[in-house]
Order: sequence, then C-alpha cells, then structure tokens
Amino acid sequence: MKTIDLTHTIKENMPVYPGTEPPTIVKATSVEVEGFAEKLLTLFSHTGTHMDAPAHMLKEGACLDQMEVSTFMGKAVLVDTIDIPGKEVELEDLLPFKAALDESDYLILRTGWSRFWGTDDYFGPFPVLSQEAAKWVSERGLKGIGVDAISVDPIDSTVLPNHLILLGSGMVIVENLTGLDDMPDSFTICCLPIKIGQADGAPIRAIGMVQ
Repeated sequence: MKTIDLTHTIKENMPVYPGTEPPTIVKATSVEVEGFAEKLLTLFSHTGTHMDAPAHMLKEGACLDQMEVSTFMGKAVLVDTIDIPGKEVELEDLLPFKAALDESDYLILRTGWSRFWGTDDYFGPFPVLSQEAAKWVSERGLKGIGVDAISVDPIDSTVLPNHLILLGSGMVIVENLTGLDDMPDSFTICCLPIKIGQADGAPIRAIGMVQ
C-alpha cells in the first residue's frame, strides 16, 4: 500500500484564515541545557490542515472528541474542480459521482489551490460548492468533505452557508489539504484530529492510502 502525506506543516508565518493569529512555536527546553527538548505551541484550533466539527458553527453541534474515531477515516472519492477557478461547483458537476459517493465516506474536492500555499493567491477566489450542491452532498450520508483550499465557503463570505449546510448534517469538514495531485479518483483517507476536550476543530495529520 502506498501512503501519501496530505498535510501542511505547522510553522510560524504560515497562512491562516483572515482574522486568526498565526501559530507561535517557542523553544522551551533543549537537550544541551535541560537534557530534553520541548516546544511551547500556541495556535488556534483551526490552524493548518484541520477539521471542523459541527460545534464550530452550531450551538448544539457535536464536538470532535464526542465522535467515534471511525468518523475520521474511510473511502474517499476525489472530484477535480481545477478547471473552474473562481466559480461554484454546481450539482451537475457532482452528479456523475453519485454512485461512487453513495458507496464512500468522504468527498474530496481537488481545487489545485494548495499550489498557492504561502502566497496571497491562496486566499482566493477558489472553487466552492454552490448551496444546491452542498445540500445534495449533505444528503449523501457521508462522514465528511475535504478541500485543498482554506475554506468550503468564499473567503469574503460572512454567513458561511456551506459550512452551515454541511456541518448541520453532522458531517465534518477538512480544510487546507495538500498533495492531492498524487491521489487517484478513489482512495482511503485517514485524518485524525488531536483529541482536545470540547473541540470545535483541531489540527489533523491527513494521509491518503492507495492500494
């Protein structure tokens, strides 16, 4: 089995959602002085490649630590949206994948936006689902959806309708994936979040596994 890392490295000065502070990483101890090395990390729960829980947007939504660990892995269907930058992914773009999605756990949208990581272009305009498409996806019984962009909504959205639709169905959302260029149309995804109490979201180490 081939395993591919789909995770951006967390480091200072990395891209973060507008209004969010970037992480700070401080050398707290060293092997030379204390005899062991540790770093002090300060970061928001939605830093880097991360997962949104329903609790991120919904008062009564589930937190990640309340979910079965099996929620965070499963069969994924990759849908390529690279050719529609700045446009909505419509329902008609997804219908050809209905049969595959109905037998899968995750929908992964490859926007190609990870190539802009570390530049101003990363903040859009990247492809996002139309609200009709998001509602259709939310009705497929999937565990989650993932994208190689910073959000499932446009960066200038103030109401975040796709978040509300998808999280409202109990799905999780994975954002800031990378490495999707190396993935086939179907693969196994594993995206385990740090187990934080009452987690509205958490950084993950996402990997794709291909037979």
